[in-house]
Amino acid sequence: MKNRILFIKKAYRWVVSALINLVARQTNYDIENTILIIGSTRSGTTFLMESINQNNDYRLIFEPFNNTYTKEWLKFDTREYIDPTHTDNHKKRAVHNILTGQISNLWVNRYNRKIRSDRRLVKAVRANLLMDHIRAEYPNLQVVYLVRNPYDVVASRINMNFDARDIHQVLNQSTFLAKHYSDINIGDLKTELTSVEAKHVALWCFENRYLSKLQSQLNLQMLRYKDIKGNLISINKGELKLTKKDSKPSASSSPRNAYKLNASERNNITNVLELFGMDEYVN
Repeated sequence: MKNRILFIKKAYRWVVSALINLVARQTNYDIENTILIIGSTRSGTTFLMESINQNNDYRLIFEPFNNTYTKEWLKFDTREYIDPTHTDNHKKRAVHNILTGQISNLWVNRYNRKIRSDRRLVKAVRANLLMDHIRAEYPNLQVVYLVRNPYDVVASRINMNFDARDIHQVLNQSTFLAKHYSDINIGDLKTELTSVEAKHVALWCFENRYLSKLQSQLNLQMLRYKDIKGNLISINKGELKLTKKDSKPSASSSPRNAYKLNASERNNITNVLELFGMDEYVN
């Protein structure tokens, strides 16, 4: 019964979204009117997006760098790395069109409820590796980076049946690995990636060690999931504000019971975290 109600709610949301976006109009395409939300999958980025948009002030653009659903990104990798010193003009134009809201389809509009907008929130967990390029092109773009405990992220991914093979989307980015992970022996790492949980946490490590290490250089406003739980987040003149308030779960929350990692799974996750030198997250 619970799953049936959830299905009906999702179907209703899709219908409402489709109707709204038939008449929705964006009136400003300046990059200064974009806020980008990044972080690993299942880190709470959808909740963060919904919280910032609690008063429906923004057009919401959902996961535009998913090359399965966004035609503007169809020719590029889902977790693409763009070296800012060797930018492909086609990729550069695609990124620009996405960040300035010059795209529209049922997928990216699925959460949008704003009919007439001059500001936008772009929620993009697949844009993490793009930050070198994005910051070089748009030094004043506001970027909010959300981090969640890797054990909880992995448990949530397993619970939602996320594909552990997504790690190959990063392993195939040879330029990114050479530039930011020359200290990691990729061959040794691959020998550790024999389990689902190890693959999930390796993806988390690749994204979050890169972002956290370059947080200041990339000018990222970092939030931790544990800090936003039980709070509403607002942005005023670029400043993040957390207000204590009971909040409903994100529309992307799982209706299933939370997945509990067993001792073996936790040990496999710990081994990968230590290989990446991310001991501060080991528990």
